Amino acid sequence: MRSTVIAVFALSMAGVAWAQDTTITIRPSGRGADGRLVLRQLPRDVAEEVVRFFNGPGTLHFSGVTRIPVGRGIDGDVAVLGGPVTVAGRISGGLVVVNGDVVFERGAVVGGDVIVVGGTVDGADEADIDGEIRAYRDPLRYRRTGDEIVYAPQREPPRWARTRRPLGDYRGSTSSFVISLGGTYNRVEGAPIVVGPRLDTRLNDGMRFQADARGIFRTGRDFSFKSGDFGYRARGELIFGGRYDNIGFGVRGYDLMNSVEPWPLKDYEAGWAAILLHSDYRDYYRRHGGALYTTLRVGRPFAFTLEGRDETQSSVEERDPWSLFRGDRQWRENPAITDGRYRSAVASFRFDTRNDRATPSSGMWVTGEVEVGEGKEITGTTDPNLVCVTTPCVPPELQDGKLTYQRVFFDARSYLRVSPAGRLNVRVAGGGRVGGEALPLQRRFALGFPDPLPGYGFRQFSCGGESANGSPALCDRVLLGQVEFRTHLGFDFGPDWANDWGGDENDRYEPFHVTGPDIVVFADAGRAWMGGSGADRIPMDRLPALSTFKGDIGLGLDLGPIGFYLAKALDQADRPVSFTVRMGRRF
Repeated sequence: MRSTVIAVFALSMAGVAWAQDTTITIRPSGRGADGRLVLRQLPRDVAEEVVRFFNGPGTLHFSGVTRIPVGRGIDGDVAVLGGPVTVAGRISGGLVVVNGDVVFERGAVVGGDVIVVGGTVDGADEADIDGEIRAYRDPLRYRRTGDEIVYAPQREPPRWARTRRPLGDYRGSTSSFVISLGGTYNRVEGAPIVVGPRLDTRLNDGMRFQADARGIFRTGRDFSFKSGDFGYRARGELIFGGRYDNIGFGVRGYDLMNSVEPWPLKDYEAGWAAILLHSDYRDYYRRHGGALYTTLRVGRPFAFTLEGRDETQSSVEERDPWSLFRGDRQWRENPAITDGRYRSAVASFRFDTRNDRATPSSGMWVTGEVEVGEGKEITGTTDPNLVCVTTPCVPPELQDGKLTYQRVFFDARSYLRVSPAGRLNVRVAGGGRVGGEALPLQRRFALGFPDPLPGYGFRQFSCGGESANGSPALCDRVLLGQVEFRTHLGFDFGPDWANDWGGDENDRYEPFHVTGPDIVVFADAGRAWMGGSGADRIPMDRLPALSTFKGDIGLGLDLGPIGFYLAKALDQADRPVSFTVRMGRRF
């Protein structure tokens, strides 16, 4: 039996938790000397925002003493009149408390903003709150009209009795200073440490400015601030409109290490595989440049972004960062990419109606991207298996140092509750070259172990990558389908303070709170290929026959923080069953 364990040692690794997705945020404003949130006066626009939230068609209402216990969850937004309110469980949406106090117990989760008027907030540091926390001293003056409330402020004093609002009124503005691990532990960077400030300031009722700047210290070479490897990322965005319905215009600058394929495992899974087991399932390259972008946001579910990029992309070599086990082995070579300067226009969208980002039981998550790119000053290759008798070794299409390409990619996931304990999850993803010349190597694909076809070997379907150094992904098109049925066996255990070790807001990971187990039955099918004319290629206007897709089936036991999975390839009877340990959900 073939075995790769990605996270089995994670529970015993509290001493090295700093090495993956750990964040310290210092907020210089917003808390008083006693550590409580600083309470601010209730502005009219906040009162109107609270009333709109309360009267929203999907908001659940409670009155008086309210408690959400451990292990219980509420889907959607919650509004409470009075109180006190105690949250120990999970709220997938936002929380508004009107004229009452709220206490968060360790392990509480809120998926949106928390707004408290006429009360206090305690225990926010013990909870996982995705949105902003705002608290105001003044109570909300309102009257009831059926199930809704109406803002009923006191009568305004005469003009001569009014005072001017002083300069420096920073309502709705926040700032912080972040020290964190800024990405996935890997064989190129080691542990990338980021340090820098973040600002979100309200300029007026309809305009905000958000900015952040991070220096990146890459520890893969050494820990010296004199000779170490450094990068950065900085962003500024001017936003017009409300908090959820707005349009933003921004600029980015960066010097980053990017993954060639982001889908083999989640970020933190790939990082733990590297730091624990000396196994890096991804390849990396360096991006240095800038971008201008605009983003249209329509409510919480939908966002559309149009971005223009100008950057240099270059190959990087693997280094020798520390691993807990198998440290005496050599790292897999980090394959070279198609080096050069690239200019591209990228249009992308996101549509997210999931009721919970980490453990959804309903909703959809769809993302898509269209990229039109042009490369200049190309010094790399698009075919690492090219055999040359002269130097430099450059494919004919790159003799002029130029490369143009068009590429699309999409990922659609659906989550459906079919019974009180049963869930049916479906995913379809794919894309690739749709025009132009050959894709740069950093835009290619492969399929195989450990994800998303765990029943096969590592990058078993890579269009010739197995014969090149580092086993790169060389296919320029891919199509994948995944389906799983999971049913919950109905128990959970572990401390209430189960913390979050996930670095991505879409990937929550609770290593000390076991919920389940879920029994998971799954099947995967996919195909990666080269498009165009010639041997072993499929014409650009066609898809491969369904009979040529490779598939596997499997069975898993998902305990929440850790899942154990067996998978078997359908068309290779002699291939042994693969065993994989995953952290969190498969998708």
